[in-house]
Amino acid sequence: MAAIRRATNPMSGIVMALCALASALAGCSTVQGIAGVPRAGYQDNGTYVLSAQEQAEGCRDLQERSIGLQEHMHQLSLRAMEQMQEVPNTMVAAWKRLVGSPGDGVPAVAEYNQARAESAALNTTIAAKGCAPVTTASIKR
Repeated sequence: MAAIRRATNPMSGIVMALCALASALAGCSTVQGIAGVPRAGYQDNGTYVLSAQEQAEGCRDLQERSIGLQEHMHQLSLRAMEQMQEVPNTMVAAWKRLVGSPGDGVPAVAEYNQARAESAALNTTIAAKGCAPVTTASIKR
């Protein structure tokens, strides 16, 4: 009888509803990723989506950010060349280098690819706004 009273307690229903809501909200980002819905930031397919706030920035701010990214990419390209010369520090990195594409298992290359995707998104927005273009840096091989 006491077990039935606890199950029909209105507070237990509220607690269960709050738990269900928390679970649903926690899974939103995962659901977006599974459904392929773009969200602001780096995407699983290697592209970058600017947030609404970033897209609303003026030409000067976008160009400055793009130039900053190019400088960062230049530093990453130098670091990538150094890391490619080094012995991999994990088994996963060693395996990726052994069987993967050139640059796999090199942290600076992964970071460079993300910066390049962000730079491409910025340049697309810069062009769409009619601002002066900014060229993109690349790793010299």
